Amino acid sequence: MSDTQMAEAIEETVTLPNWRNPVANPDGTIDCEIEHGRFGWIPFTASAADVEALGPALHDAITLSGQEIPNRVTPIGEIADRKRAKIEAALSAALAAGMAYTLPDGTEDVIQTRPDQDEANLLGLAIEARDRRTAGETGAVMSLRAKSNAVYSLTPEQMIALTDAAKEFKQTLLAKSWQLKDAVSVAETAGDREAIEAVRWGE
Repeated sequence: MSDTQMAEAIEETVTLPNWRNPVANPDGTIDCEIEHGRFGWIPFTASAADVEALGPALHDAITLSGQEIPNRVTPIGEIADRKRAKIEAALSAALAAGMAYTLPDGTEDVIQTRPDQDEANLLGLAIEARDRRTAGETGAVMSLRAKSNAVYSLTPEQMIALTDAAKEFKQTLLAKSWQLKDAVSVAETAGDREAIEAVRWGE
């Protein structure tokens, strides 16, 4: 069947409205405007997978029309916002994964650093450890449960070292996220889409 015959067959099956300004989307759909009897020109997305007959019919008709269909250009601000969201998600994942740490007994474990669950606990331990150190306590009288669920006994001085390390761990991750977001902003201002896409959290 020729393209013309196919187009005629489509029109015999579904009455197609007038359409204009088609734009191809990355997912294969086509955005356009169709002429509505009451509302005039209205936006419409033609999809080959649409369950309504008009969607596939219009999609085929536009595709077979021979008209040039430009690809949709995503606004650079939208690209930048998506990249910032990915950076935030990577930051959250890194904090949720926790900080690898060697405990005083030589055991390798992970200190949990989730902002909504562990940060307040670590801050409380840091304050308590400093109070105990000021009081002259040097014994392993403080406890900390690591990600493995093992409980470790630490001296106030050791607890201070651990909580300071956790604080630095978080600050380092935050600094990384700020640096990457700044790079996105610079690229956005310059109109450099490729530079935005090139920004990666990495390891």
